[in-house]
Amino acid sequence: MDDIVKRKFWQRMKGLNFDHFCDAMNELHTRAYELGQKHTHEAMSCHPRISSNMIETVKVKAVQIREEWDDCREVLTVDSTLEILLEEIIARKSGLGW
Repeated sequence: MDDIVKRKFWQRMKGLNFDHFCDAMNELHTRAYELGQKHTHEAMSCHPRISSNMIETVKVKAVQIREEWDDCREVLTVDSTLEILLEEIIARKSGLGW
């Protein structure tokens, strides 16, 4: 993506109202997550010794790693992400005695 396209995208994003901005972010998050899943699936499918059962096992483990190890839940909407972040901030502040 060249600088002109990036600037046009930035200008368009700056011109959005809050609701439209949230919708755009939801779409971008969803597309990025789905693309990552697609790349992982395609990479595993290229190997002749990986069965479809193994691919499914890897997908389940990837979700576990993302959610339990990295504490990153799937981004569904900007609102749900903001709610989770606020809960985490409140919990941290409560735990520190602020």
